[in-house]
Formats: sequence, structure tokens, C-alpha cells
Amino acid sequence: MAHLTTLEELRDIIMTLANIKAFNTPFVSCYLNLEHGVNRAWKKIDKRANLLRQVLDGSDLDDFEDSIAAIECYLDEELLPEAKGLAFFARSSFEREFYMPLQFAVPLPNRLRVYPTPNIYHLVELKDTYERYLVMIATPDWVRILEVNLGAATIQAWSKHPPLSDRVGWEWSQTQYQLYRRDREKRFLQEKISVLEQLMHSGDHSHLILAGDPQITARIRHNLPETLASNLMDVIPTTNRDAQTDIVTATLSVFVEQEEQESQSIAARLIQAIRTQGLAVVGAENCLDNLQRGRADTLVLLQEYHPDPGWFCATCNTMGATPLEITICPRCNSEAMRPTDLREELVRLAGKWDCPVEVVENSDDLAALGGVGCLLRYQADLQSGRSNDPTLEANSLITSANARNPSRNSVISSLSSSIPIM
Repeated sequence: MAHLTTLEELRDIIMTLANIKAFNTPFVSCYLNLEHGVNRAWKKIDKRANLLRQVLDGSDLDDFEDSIAAIECYLDEELLPEAKGLAFFARSSFEREFYMPLQFAVPLPNRLRVYPTPNIYHLVELKDTYERYLVMIATPDWVRILEVNLGAATIQAWSKHPPLSDRVGWEWSQTQYQLYRRDREKRFLQEKISVLEQLMHSGDHSHLILAGDPQITARIRHNLPETLASNLMDVIPTTNRDAQTDIVTATLSVFVEQEEQESQSIAARLIQAIRTQGLAVVGAENCLDNLQRGRADTLVLLQEYHPDPGWFCATCNTMGATPLEITICPRCNSEAMRPTDLREELVRLAGKWDCPVEVVENSDDLAALGGVGCLLRYQADLQSGRSNDPTLEANSLITSANARNPSRNSVISSLSSSIPIM
């Protein structure tokens, strides 16, 4: 049954797709931005499909057409009205059919790709950008606690303020009534904070956003225990006229901005580790090696990282980051060589090991180092055949590149089959 994908499901899906081995029939990976309707998105996909038809032939073309037909059928029959993004992975080969549609509450870029394995980069980027977090919305009439999971909000708790009897004038004085009212409201808010604390711990959440009436959110913030206050990202003022969907959208903007700050912090850790010969490496070749050996702790790459194609040997599964200028594998002497998308292979290896991936929007230092690096779990011994210390080389690259041009951006062309749709 069609539903919006959750973060927990996405983690498992990425591992599943990352472990699919290449076969004779390539995968079709389709991403759609549904913010402005499916027809507008499909026009861009159809334009890309016509281009791919010119470079495919025989059974590959037949399987491609079957996959496109399956995607169109799904869009007609299963698409949810609240979905803003769709990913569809299809392989229509006989006896090796594979169809996986995923709907999301947040948009994805319009992309259509044919490649030996599923193209999971945009799923990894989505997982890095959006985490689960809680939003407490407080108004003079009610308090509502939402969980936002990949952009989709579900109500976790909703309580109305308790009614107050009209006792002024015949039972209580005005002063007594106001004191009683403030006491009731204080106890009510404390109860909701207690519920919030339980939800934060039970759901393993690490981020909280407050929204609502400024006076009430100020009181809530003042009474938050340290365990919650340390996880508070922001306070957003709203009114009773603001729709819940608009409030959630506002919190998403705050969360994405905070996530980018965290990515910048991790990139700074990587650069510092390189400068001090710590647990880090840079460059596609070093990252591939450490990911394959399970030594990588976090893969860090620029959002605009588009390296030249590397190579892959289907006989011994060896990969290299240098351009494919040889026809024989340097490891096993096999001729079963093909070009490979380095960015996709890096995130695929990270997905196989469930290794975190940080996508950084801007970093001049990381760009100077080629746009990609890895924080390591432990330091490996340098291979005896290497004559240069990679740390010293990296420091030199940072210094010289920044001296020439502080805004240098190491962006080079990607594989022709992954040209983005404009």
C-alpha cells in the first residue's frame, strides 16, 4: 500500500539498494519533484527519456521502455496527493524484475538515470538533510506535539487547556481567580513538558522546535529542563490563523539550516584532522579504499562534487579513481573493465556499511582537496610503496589553492548518463 516513506524505512532501503549487484540489465532510477504537479515534472523526465532512447538499443531499450511504462502506471494509480517527491527504481529484465517506488513529503530533484546499479545519491542526501524531530505548538487554547519525519508530520499528543468556571463575583475575588488561573495554566504546561520529555527519550529524538504564541512559548522555554533545553533548535512565533502545514514548513527551513551548520562543523573536523595528521583521508582513491575496508567513520563530500569517471573491474571488483585510460585491470589482468561514477560508488559503499554521509553545501578547504574526504574509525598503516605523506600533501593543496582563489570550486564533468535535467 502506498505511503510516505519514513526515515527508519529509508535507512533500510538505502542498505538494500546499495547491496544490489550489477547485472547485464541496467537499473532505471527516476526522481521526481512533485511540488508543482506531476505533469510538470514528467515533462522534464520525458525529455531526458527521449535522449536516453538515442543511446540504448536491443534488449536494453526494451527493458528501459518497460521500466518507463511501470513508472507511468504507478503515477496514474498510486501517487498520494500529499507526496512532494518520488523515487522509483526499476529493472525490467526477465526473471530479475525489480520495482521499488518511494513517496516522500519533501521534494526531490528531477532526474532519470540508467546505470548498472540503483542511483542512491539523492536518497543519501535526503537522509542527511532531514532527521526526525519534535515540534511543540502552543496556543492560548491548546498544546500540540508533532513528530516531523522526512517532512511528514504526525500528531504525538494534543491537549486542550482545561476550562475555568466563572466564579468571579460570587465565589472568588478577581485576584483569587487570576492566581487560580495562572496556577492551572502552569500545571498544564508542566504536564505537557513532561509528555514532551517522555516523547523525546522514547523516540530517540535529538532536536526540538517550539512554535506558537510568543508569550506561551517563552514560558515553556523558561521551564524546559536542561535535557530538553540543550536540544532546542529554535522558537518560531505563530498565530491561531497559521495552518499546521505552514508551521511544519517553517520548521523544516529551520532544521535544514541547522543541518547545514552541523555539516560545516563536520567538514571543519575533517580539515583539522588532515592538518594534524589525524583520523582522516581526502581524495576519491583514499576514500574508496577506506570504505571498502570498513575503516570509514563518515563520508564527507561537497554538494557539487562531480568527479570524472573512474573504472571498475567486473572480474575482481576492483575500483579506481583515475580516468579509464587502460583496458586491462592492473590487479587481475582482466579485460572486463567499465567506467564508473565515482560519486555514486562512494555513497553506495557508504550505504553498504551504513556509514554516515555528510553533504556539505559550501567549503573552500574541502573543494581545494578535491571535494571529498573521510573521517576514519582508526588509522591504517601507510603503505610502504607510498613516498608522500598524504597529510602534508593535503595541507599544501589547501594553502596553495586558497592563496590563488579563496572561492575555488573543484567541479568537473560527470558521466554523460547522469547529466542533470535543467
